[in-house]
Amino acid sequence: MYPILLQLGPVTIYSLWIFIGIGFFAALLIINKLAKKNRLKLHFLADYSLAIFFSGLILSRIFFVIRNYTFYFYDFNLTRFLELFYIWDKGLSVWGGIAGILLSLLYFCRKSGENGLKWLDVMSVSILGAMSIANIGTFLDGRNYGNETSLPWGVIIENSLYAVPIHPVQIYAAVYCALIAIILMQISSRKVGKNDGNIALLAMTSYGLFRFMEEFMRGDESNIFLGLREIQIYALLAAVIGGILLYVRSRKQNRNNPDNP
Repeated sequence: MYPILLQLGPVTIYSLWIFIGIGFFAALLIINKLAKKNRLKLHFLADYSLAIFFSGLILSRIFFVIRNYTFYFYDFNLTRFLELFYIWDKGLSVWGGIAGILLSLLYFCRKSGENGLKWLDVMSVSILGAMSIANIGTFLDGRNYGNETSLPWGVIIENSLYAVPIHPVQIYAAVYCALIAIILMQISSRKVGKNDGNIALLAMTSYGLFRFMEEFMRGDESNIFLGLREIQIYALLAAVIGGILLYVRSRKQNRNNPDNP
């Protein structure tokens, strides 16, 4: 793997942060395209972009600290307290970041009188696009690795628990996130996508299903509940809740449509 992309004297450029940065700019391009397509006001996002970004960053860190509380709060002292704020140690939670971004987005939409559901649709696709690119960074960094495989594309990661070829799950995630984002962009102008909030629910459901399946191939450490990995449970809940909400909205739309028998 290549966790360090470039070393310039005392300056170290990490692959993970570079690809997260590229993913961030890719998300901005997607937002710009979809916002114009849906006639949303880009100045709204410009006004609150920093607040939304830092909300995602803060909640991402909080989620990570909670999941690793035994490290941060065992023998708690001043050093451990300061480490709570060391976001450069790569201790961030994807689920926390998504929750922080979407919750703050809805708050500012309500405050500004913007269409929150339509903005959720736009942000959901852009987040998937960013995650696709960021997962390439996690692959180069050797994080979130898979378990043993005999498939020809198995890779060996030095800092994993395995000394044999393992699933490149980060690349799997990069591919399925990109595919979901592309498909949702294509159907956003069709009938199912014209109902505000449907694209966000489709993103939630499809990502949850793919992430649930991905976790079967993960080899990194995780808390286990009811025989499932912790993230696997979150992913399954997201998929089930998203699917139920889509079904309920579909039934309600059919009842309200006079053209239906």
